[in-house]
Amino acid sequence: MTIQRKIKNVVKQTKACQKYLLLKRVYKGISKQQTITKQQFLKENFTKVKAIPEYKTKADQLFHLMEQVSIRPEHNNHFLYAPDFFVMPYNRNGVLGNYTVDYSIAINGDLKSLYELYAREDTVFGESARCMIDALALYVKRLEANDTISEQYKAAIVAIRSMFQRQANTLFEGLQRILFLNQMLWQTARNLIGLGRLDKLLTDLYAKDIEAGVLTREMAKQMLKDFFSVLHEYCGFKSNSLMGDTGQIIILGGREADGSYFCNDLTYLFIETAKEMHLPDPKVLLRCTADMPENLLELALECIATGIGAPLLSNDDAVVPAMISSGFSAEDAYNYCTAACWEPLVPGISCDANNVASLNFSIPLTQMMTTSEFLAVNSKEKLLKLYKMYLQEYIEKLLTPLTGYEFEEDPLLTLLSPSARERHLDIVHGGAKYNNLGLTSVALGTVINSILNIDKLVFTQKRYTLEELEQKRRNNFADCEKLVKELKDLAPAYGSDAPEVVELTKQIMAFTSTEMAKYKTKHGGRFKIGLSSPSYISGADKVPATYDGRRNGAPFTVHISSAKALPVTELLHFAMQLDYNDNRLNGNVIDFFTTPGLLKQNLSKFAALLRAGFAGGIFQLQMNVVDSKTLIAAKASPELFPDLVVRVWGFSAYFNDLPEEYKDVLIARALESEKVA
Repeated sequence: MTIQRKIKNVVKQTKACQKYLLLKRVYKGISKQQTITKQQFLKENFTKVKAIPEYKTKADQLFHLMEQVSIRPEHNNHFLYAPDFFVMPYNRNGVLGNYTVDYSIAINGDLKSLYELYAREDTVFGESARCMIDALALYVKRLEANDTISEQYKAAIVAIRSMFQRQANTLFEGLQRILFLNQMLWQTARNLIGLGRLDKLLTDLYAKDIEAGVLTREMAKQMLKDFFSVLHEYCGFKSNSLMGDTGQIIILGGREADGSYFCNDLTYLFIETAKEMHLPDPKVLLRCTADMPENLLELALECIATGIGAPLLSNDDAVVPAMISSGFSAEDAYNYCTAACWEPLVPGISCDANNVASLNFSIPLTQMMTTSEFLAVNSKEKLLKLYKMYLQEYIEKLLTPLTGYEFEEDPLLTLLSPSARERHLDIVHGGAKYNNLGLTSVALGTVINSILNIDKLVFTQKRYTLEELEQKRRNNFADCEKLVKELKDLAPAYGSDAPEVVELTKQIMAFTSTEMAKYKTKHGGRFKIGLSSPSYISGADKVPATYDGRRNGAPFTVHISSAKALPVTELLHFAMQLDYNDNRLNGNVIDFFTTPGLLKQNLSKFAALLRAGFAGGIFQLQMNVVDSKTLIAAKASPELFPDLVVRVWGFSAYFNDLPEEYKDVLIARALESEKVA
């Protein structure tokens, strides 16, 4: 067989695989309404899905995509939204996802002006931009010619069509245009697409409508409810790893460069909408400061108290300085959004993929423990030095392949990117102002607690030799229940504000930061790290037992949290003392449980606690507001709790939609947290 034939076969197999993966996503999106098994569904529908093949350019491919997608709008009171998840473009490389988009062109610009600008430009970039606008225009033309679309959508079509001629004039037009571009991003196979600072982007349109008397506050809230509903309707199709993991995040509030705090009536309306809708998705993030309006913080806590896990709270007085220290300009840092979960970026001018890999601190630990060097260690200092040596090798193996990482060309995101339009380059090929790659991290608590336990049992109390302890670990602590309990009950442990815990955590993170700084991305960006990760279960699955009392495959602790019962005040104080500057800003989320009654009865006290945390330098925070009794009952009788929402990692989801192992982790954490409630 010739080389060319082999290559064609590989490409053919890859396309079939992509169709299969696409169909799996479609099945997940409609699985609640299906009685058919996944295998039957895949077999019966394989020929129905289309992976649009490659053409001369990526923009040509997307033009052909717009010719073939079906138009079946989701019915609601206001908006037209009709992604077709059976038809997607074939992508040879990974796509830039986990990303919050700059939708300002939909509000403050028009596509006609852009087209005329590029009509005079005889370049590959200009041709791609014109073709992408033509593709969008083709879809709108098909909308207008579709006789099956009911009369109620005529205003929505006018709002979309007018985007090709002028700026938005009303709140309705602004929201509909955002939905249209958001739909197109999902249609072109972007994943985990955020919605940006909507209270800031839409503020002038809202104020203009209110002043003109064409809109009341209640009318606006109903419009936002329809906006939430239409985004949530396709939650299953959009979900990434788990149901509800869509990345549809709305950013609200925030510190301004002049020191003031930005918020307006829309900020409150979005949070009120989330509170009243009680949906796990789309999600909301509130940018906070110690001096933010008291009633806004209390409204956020009232929303969180409903149990939806939103809004996630991000502390501008820690995040913005960290971004500036990492290389972002002050102007850009004050305009930050987050990616799908919590990782800061600047919308529209960043090519910051913030979840390209997970740094698993336990891997170099377990590699080290199998060596003779480890058994020869006789002090905590030497143990830490040896761990750092293995951590350095691990980081090198992890980052070296990523230095050449590049994404699939992206004409649509490029069209929405101010920096790409200014530079006349695709956003993933040099058009972005910032080209960083972010890594999440997991199992630092396992490493900290393992080192502290070894120091206690071997070097200080001398109750075991390292060889004896290692033999028990290799046997998965079989018949060692007393030892396992002691290892787990370590105090102080990770999450405690004890000086030795804080110092050890800071040492390992500083070393990690220094090592990662040695590597650059393909377009000259930095590698970022954070103390949060979705892989506290998946990343632990194949990790053997560790000296924190974990047995083979047991989950790690979640984000910045404690494995054992710990007062929230102490956890916050621990997080306040960590360093998030330089490249350590890729999401650092304090994660804890509280019961609904405790939060609702103490809103002002929680608000005061959070203000102290913001002033003290915590980075980000989220909480699950649910008790163990409810979770245990919901697992036993899911039909009685169809609307129970929980916080998972960087998103919320219906408890019933989660795999059993995630339910078990939530129950265990709730039970533990109630010991200090």
